[in-house]
Amino acid sequence: MSGPSRLYLTGADGMLGTALTAALAADDAAGGWQVRGVSLKDHDIADAAAVARSIDAFRPDVVVHTAAHAVVDDCERDPAMALRVNVAGVRNVVDACRRTGARLVHISSDYVFDGAVPPEGGYRETDLPSPLSVYGLTKLAGERICALLDDRALSVRTSWLFGGADERVDVVLAALRQGVTGEPAALVADQYSLPTYTVDLARALVFLLTRPEPVSGTIHVANAGRASWYDVGLALRELRPDLPEPKPLTMAECGFVGGRPRDSSLSTARSAALGLTLPHWRDALERFCATQ
Repeated sequence: MSGPSRLYLTGADGMLGTALTAALAADDAAGGWQVRGVSLKDHDIADAAAVARSIDAFRPDVVVHTAAHAVVDDCERDPAMALRVNVAGVRNVVDACRRTGARLVHISSDYVFDGAVPPEGGYRETDLPSPLSVYGLTKLAGERICALLDDRALSVRTSWLFGGADERVDVVLAALRQGVTGEPAALVADQYSLPTYTVDLARALVFLLTRPEPVSGTIHVANAGRASWYDVGLALRELRPDLPEPKPLTMAECGFVGGRPRDSSLSTARSAALGLTLPHWRDALERFCATQ
């Protein structure tokens, strides 16, 4: 994986896909790579024939699968759509990888855990998943399908992404834009995980893709620091004093349709053992705010 390569990227116009495209272009280690990014405008990931044609034609060495239906309550309201994208879509990509011999990097989620009694130091890759939502169930199913490729697949679990352009799935962006209007953001104060900046996750993916020995199985990658979204909102106001102070909410007050893990903080010990450590989320938040 360290030499010139052909990389096929799904969800290229999404929050992570956009960041990964930029990270690949900026990293000397990936300088000789040919990258083919696709999104919904190219084809539906749930269309098996279209996925097969696209991947077979490009003949990639590796597929990075970031495309997903990630709005948790929407998945709960329309489980058929969640299954189409997050399960059938993964199956289509895996089938194409099996045919072409490509490796697969699949993006998964901390929502595969129930968060009821998190282990000391956070959930490890070997801990038993127990998702509470349709979204979490479909992401776990995607992991299981990827595992059919054995040592040619890596599922990267991450958490609480921010740094994109879609307020529906980016709490930080939504809080910023709402705060500019003078209306305080109402943020959950009793749910915890590791807020993760897409720019840092993208750089981490390039790191994993360029290891001399391919990384396989499951790995947790996230920024350092456990927090609630309310904690993030308070830190955001420190950086932008013109924003109104956020209002704390409980999970019970939010009217969520799908279940949420109370504390899905991930252990990133396996990443650290490979030499991969991400900055604290406060550092990431400051860098993201500088772009807004």
